[in-house]
Amino acid sequence: MKKPSKRLVTIIAIAALIIIAIMVSKSRDRNQESGLDAAGKQACDDFAAGYGKADTKTERLALADKVTASSGKTDNKNIQQRAAEMGNAAGAGGSAWKTAADNLTAACKSAGWVAP
Repeated sequence: MKKPSKRLVTIIAIAALIIIAIMVSKSRDRNQESGLDAAGKQACDDFAAGYGKADTKTERLALADKVTASSGKTDNKNIQQRAAEMGNAAGAGGSAWKTAADNLTAACKSAGWVAP
Protein backbone atom coordinates (compact mmCIF):
# COMPACT_ATOMS: atom_id res chain seq x y z
CA MET A 1 0.00 0.00 0.00
CA LYS A 2 1.26 3.43 -0.93
CA LYS A 3 2.02 5.97 1.82
CA PRO A 4 0.10 9.26 1.65
CA SER A 5 2.16 12.17 0.41
CA LYS A 6 3.48 14.78 2.83
CA ARG A 7 1.32 17.36 1.08
CA LEU A 8 -1.86 15.34 1.70
CA VAL A 9 -0.97 14.80 5.35
CA THR A 10 -0.29 18.52 5.77
CA ILE A 11 -3.62 19.48 4.19
CA ILE A 12 -5.53 17.04 6.40
CA ALA A 13 -3.72 18.31 9.53
CA ILE A 14 -4.50 21.95 8.67
CA ALA A 15 -8.16 21.12 7.98
CA ALA A 16 -8.41 19.31 11.32
CA LEU A 17 -6.89 22.28 13.16
CA ILE A 18 -9.31 24.68 11.48
CA ILE A 19 -12.28 22.52 12.45
CA ILE A 20 -11.09 22.30 16.05
CA ALA A 21 -10.54 26.07 16.20
CA ILE A 22 -14.07 26.72 14.91
CA MET A 23 -15.58 24.33 17.45
CA VAL A 24 -13.69 25.93 20.34
CA SER A 25 -14.68 29.42 19.18
CA LYS A 26 -18.37 28.51 18.96
CA SER A 27 -18.37 26.90 22.41
CA ARG A 28 -16.82 30.03 23.89
CA ASP A 29 -19.44 32.21 22.18
CA ARG A 30 -22.25 30.18 23.73
CA ASN A 31 -20.75 30.39 27.20
CA GLN A 32 -19.99 34.09 27.20
CA GLU A 33 -22.68 36.63 27.82
CA SER A 34 -22.88 39.46 25.35
CA GLY A 35 -21.63 42.86 26.31
CA LEU A 36 -23.82 45.92 26.46
CA ASP A 37 -25.16 46.97 23.09
CA ALA A 38 -27.35 50.03 22.41
CA ALA A 39 -30.64 48.16 22.95
CA GLY A 40 -29.39 46.65 26.21
CA LYS A 41 -28.24 50.03 27.44
CA GLN A 42 -31.61 51.53 26.53
CA ALA A 43 -33.43 48.81 28.46
CA CYS A 44 -31.23 49.33 31.51
CA ASP A 45 -31.52 53.12 31.33
CA ASP A 46 -35.31 52.95 30.94
CA PHE A 47 -35.62 50.59 33.87
CA ALA A 48 -33.39 52.69 36.11
CA ALA A 49 -35.30 55.85 35.22
CA GLY A 50 -38.72 54.33 35.86
CA TYR A 51 -38.23 51.84 38.68
CA GLY A 52 -38.46 54.34 41.54
CA LYS A 53 -41.68 55.80 40.11
CA ALA A 54 -43.44 52.49 39.38
CA ASP A 55 -45.57 52.25 42.52
CA THR A 56 -48.85 50.99 41.08
CA LYS A 57 -49.60 47.90 39.03
CA THR A 58 -50.37 50.08 36.00
CA GLU A 59 -47.05 51.94 36.32
CA ARG A 60 -45.11 48.70 36.76
CA LEU A 61 -46.75 47.14 33.71
CA ALA A 62 -46.09 50.26 31.61
CA LEU A 63 -42.44 50.22 32.68
CA ALA A 64 -42.21 46.51 31.92
CA ASP A 65 -43.61 47.10 28.42
CA LYS A 66 -41.08 49.84 27.75
CA VAL A 67 -38.11 47.85 29.08
CA THR A 68 -39.02 44.59 27.36
CA ALA A 69 -39.45 46.42 24.04
CA SER A 70 -35.80 47.51 24.23
CA SER A 71 -34.49 44.31 25.75
CA GLY A 72 -36.08 42.28 22.98
CA LYS A 73 -33.64 43.92 20.55
CA THR A 74 -30.46 43.30 22.53
CA ASP A 75 -28.03 40.47 21.87
CA ASN A 76 -27.46 40.10 25.61
CA LYS A 77 -29.48 37.03 26.58
CA ASN A 78 -29.09 37.68 30.30
CA ILE A 79 -30.66 41.13 30.02
CA GLN A 80 -33.42 39.70 27.81
CA GLN A 81 -34.20 36.96 30.32
CA ARG A 82 -34.10 39.21 33.37
CA ALA A 83 -36.28 41.84 31.67
CA ALA A 84 -38.83 39.14 30.81
CA GLU A 85 -38.82 37.97 34.43
CA MET A 86 -39.30 41.56 35.56
CA GLY A 87 -42.23 41.87 33.16
CA ASN A 88 -43.80 38.73 34.56
CA ALA A 89 -43.43 40.03 38.12
CA ALA A 90 -44.77 43.52 37.34
CA GLY A 91 -48.39 42.56 37.82
CA ALA A 92 -47.88 40.98 41.22
CA GLY A 93 -45.54 43.58 42.68
CA GLY A 94 -44.21 42.90 46.17
CA SER A 95 -41.13 40.78 46.75
CA ALA A 96 -41.31 39.14 43.30
CA TRP A 97 -41.09 42.59 41.69
CA LYS A 98 -38.19 43.61 43.95
CA THR A 99 -36.28 40.39 43.26
CA ALA A 100 -36.82 40.68 39.50
CA ALA A 101 -35.72 44.33 39.63
CA ASP A 102 -32.56 43.42 41.51
CA ASN A 103 -31.81 40.63 39.04
CA LEU A 104 -32.28 42.92 36.03
CA THR A 105 -30.07 45.57 37.60
CA ALA A 106 -27.39 42.94 38.27
CA ALA A 107 -27.61 41.71 34.66
CA CYS A 108 -27.19 45.28 33.42
CA LYS A 109 -24.18 45.89 35.64
CA SER A 110 -22.66 42.54 34.66
CA ALA A 111 -22.85 43.62 31.02
CA GLY A 112 -20.96 46.83 31.80
CA TRP A 113 -23.85 49.23 32.32
CA VAL A 114 -23.34 52.14 34.69
CA ALA A 115 -26.37 53.93 36.11
CA PRO A 116 -26.80 57.44 34.66
